[in-house]
Amino acid sequence: MKIEEFDQRLRDSVLVADGAMGSLLHETLGPQRCMDELNATRAEAVFRIHMSYLEAGAHIIETNTFGANRNKLSAFGLEDRVTELNHRGVKVAREAREAAKHEVLIAGSIGPLGVNRQVREMAVEQSREIFREQAEALEERGVDFFILETFSELEELSAAVAAIRSFSRLPIVAQLTYSEEGTTFSGTRPRDAWAALHESGVQVIGANCSVGPQDHLRILHDLADVAGSFPMSAMPNVGFPQRAGDRVIYPKSSPEYFDLFAREAVTLGARILGGCCGTTPDHIQAMARAVKGIHPVKGARVATVMEAAPEILHPGTREPESALWRKIQAQKFVISVEIDPPKGTSVERTLEQVASVMASKCVDAIDINSGPLARVGMDALTLAGALERRGIETIPHLTTRDSNIIGLQAMLLGAWTIGGVRNVLAITGDPPSLGSYPETSGVYEVDSIGLVKVMARLNQGTDWAGKNLGGATNFTIGVAVNPLAEDLDEELRRFDEKVKAGAHFAMTQPIFDPGHWEGFLKRMGGKSPIPILVGLWPLSSYKQALRLHNEVPGIVIPEELLKQLESAGASARDHGFALARRLLDWSRTARNSGIAGAYLIPPFKRYEEVLDLFA
Repeated sequence: MKIEEFDQRLRDSVLVADGAMGSLLHETLGPQRCMDELNATRAEAVFRIHMSYLEAGAHIIETNTFGANRNKLSAFGLEDRVTELNHRGVKVAREAREAAKHEVLIAGSIGPLGVNRQVREMAVEQSREIFREQAEALEERGVDFFILETFSELEELSAAVAAIRSFSRLPIVAQLTYSEEGTTFSGTRPRDAWAALHESGVQVIGANCSVGPQDHLRILHDLADVAGSFPMSAMPNVGFPQRAGDRVIYPKSSPEYFDLFAREAVTLGARILGGCCGTTPDHIQAMARAVKGIHPVKGARVATVMEAAPEILHPGTREPESALWRKIQAQKFVISVEIDPPKGTSVERTLEQVASVMASKCVDAIDINSGPLARVGMDALTLAGALERRGIETIPHLTTRDSNIIGLQAMLLGAWTIGGVRNVLAITGDPPSLGSYPETSGVYEVDSIGLVKVMARLNQGTDWAGKNLGGATNFTIGVAVNPLAEDLDEELRRFDEKVKAGAHFAMTQPIFDPGHWEGFLKRMGGKSPIPILVGLWPLSSYKQALRLHNEVPGIVIPEELLKQLESAGASARDHGFALARRLLDWSRTARNSGIAGAYLIPPFKRYEEVLDLFA
């Protein structure tokens, strides 16, 4: 279809698209490993759903190809079937069109690539190649236009548009998915989408999925304020789903409710209406009846009775206020002692040891490991809250291994509000394969860089989805850095990303030679962008050092030191502690190299022994 013809249709009428495909396939066939594969294995089921929407009055049906790109298909070993599955998807849609009683347009459905950008980056060129491969297959088989839907990242949607426009002149409908707060996952508002997309070669800009009709009307309202008479689309979910066992249950939103939605959406300037998750042919039929016979007036937009959502006011970023951060800012050398949470239910001994360490007045804070080597122990944030109630400042470690973004935010809000925790070290965490439960899977929905971004948003008064929290946290955000990483270029890149994401300070892996830090600093350009707490581990024996060097990820002990400890025999502990004292003295004089303090790792959880370093 030519763009001019498509534009004319939108000027003359309101087009109604179909509703959900995936949820109806799930309801009809049960759980499936890959919905796009059904174009080949259960084509008749896909055909019947297409026909049900056409019989309901839809003018547009979307191909069942939302996830049929190389990246998503690779999860099922189907990456070599991109062309086949997209061709089959168009073929089934065309067969349905041939059986319809009215004229039908076929939209080639393209969704995001399914790349979590906090876990794995994908070059723009690579993403464009993947989008182009799918789009070429859809156009080759005969779609009338493309519909890009359920994109949560404006940058990724723009890459998809650019990929299509690099070879095709078919019309494009470009849709983002928004939260109930009116922003995308990455914070984009409708006006931002308009600014980025309206001159990129798309014919329609709109929204789909995530929220129901009322929130979609607010999104349309915001978009219409900047889009004027530019065509818009809206394809809401039926509402918020719930899980019951292995089923996803959608609310019983009535067709009449969608009738009202369609009438208001048209007055706001919507020219394509449809449905997303949970919608059925009944909902589409109601919308088709509501807009039947409506002929939009060029440039006209009728006022609606719906109240627009007020502009969300965020409180602004709160700067850290912890005692630790104030000392760092005041150029005071800070000392932290690292502890492991108890493995069982008894915490009394740990509290006694920590109290003894803090009574020395030589230590400023206690940092708390979180499941080191993927072994079970008491939650670091919970233990930190218990210590904070006793007036002891903490730096709990938080790993992204064990919780998704929702869980991480919930724990952080509880730790800040109830536990009084003000400092957190963001780490990715050791994989479960290292620990006592190798059969389990890590979550890793984000890595440490993503966790820093999560905390930075909480400090701005919003959650990850942009929802206003009614107040802001003020975490001092710490990150890990390894001066002896095998791939120093990658380590430096990730450290830079952590700093850009909002990190305030960093803690190194334990080092046993000042030259290790100085060499890393030279690779960094001579100066650290944020204060550093250097890790120091007083070694107790040659065998301990040998095990750490060979078995613990990220720790490198110089060969010369290993030989010295071996030669020292029974005096190895004295030698190891003497070295740690010298390193502590060095770190106190290394402010010009970015070191603002040290954290000490006591041997074998005998936390009081670390005080020997101050003797």
